[in-house]
Order: sequence, then structure tokens, then C-alpha cells
Amino acid sequence: MNNNWTKEQIQESIKKQRKAIYLVIPITIVLFFLALYAGVKMIYSDEYYMQFELLVSEGHLDADFTQKEYHDFCSEIWGTELYEKFAHICTWID
Repeated sequence: MNNNWTKEQIQESIKKQRKAIYLVIPITIVLFFLALYAGVKMIYSDEYYMQFELLVSEGHLDADFTQKEYHDFCSEIWGTELYEKFAHICTWID
């Protein structure tokens, strides 16, 4: 089989490769940012904020709780029924 390419074939191949790269790179970037956006929306959904409100309304944390109090609460409830109830916000702890 003859593998010698002419200059015209090489130039045409380069044009096709450039066109593919110009399509693939932007599409990959867009898909990456869409996945990132979807992940953030999943983590910080309405359920996330409702569980914080529930923590305060049930008296588990004060309305002006600190991050340390929040971390301590999540570590104390590990493996209990409360953890099952507040698993979403303790899993995605800030």
C-alpha cells in the first residue's frame, strides 16, 4: 500500500483536523461547565436550605450558629437517626 501523501492531501487532512479541534474544544468546555453547574445545583438544592431551617427551628443549632458548632453537630450525630434526617447538609459540609 502506498503511504505517500501529496501536499494537497496533507493540507486537506490538516484542515479537517483543525475543524475537529475547533469543534471539540469548545464543546468539551461547555460540557464541563454544565456538569459543574449541575453538581452545584444538586448539592445546594432547596432541600439543603430547608434542612438548615429545620436545624434552627428544632433547636439543634442557634440561628446565629458558627461553623464550629455546625461541624460539631454533624460529628455528634454520626450514625444516629438525626444523621439520616440531616445527611444532606452534613455530607456536603462547607
